[in-house]
Amino acid sequence: MSFVQGEACACLSSTPAEYDAIYSAWGAVWFTDPEDLFPCVYKRLAPGGVFAFSQAEPVAGSYGPQQMRGKWLEGRERELTVFRWQYAPETWADILKRHGFTDIDAQVFKAPEPGNLGTLMVRAHAPA
Repeated sequence: MSFVQGEACACLSSTPAEYDAIYSAWGAVWFTDPEDLFPCVYKRLAPGGVFAFSQAEPVAGSYGPQQMRGKWLEGRERELTVFRWQYAPETWADILKRHGFTDIDAQVFKAPEPGNLGTLMVRAHAPA
């Protein structure tokens, strides 16, 4: 087993490697335009391979790319703005299907405590 660290699209585009699974836990999928990322993932998955990701439950009415601002690094004086992509589970499923993925399951798991955000979890496969 090996792990690769780097910018997702650049890493996936710069290797001929084929992966049985690619996953993002509150990471690349949240912070990368799916129109750029999903074709890279699809190209690198082995037949029947799994693409899975999780991130915060989407906030109703705040879909698509959303700006996040804040002081992200300890000791930094300037604010940093990054974009995150969030959609309803059905929209994620539609985007994945449009990019060729199959056997898609996208759902939100509610937080154990009322009032807290849940977690979006998505799983899709490359065609076998």
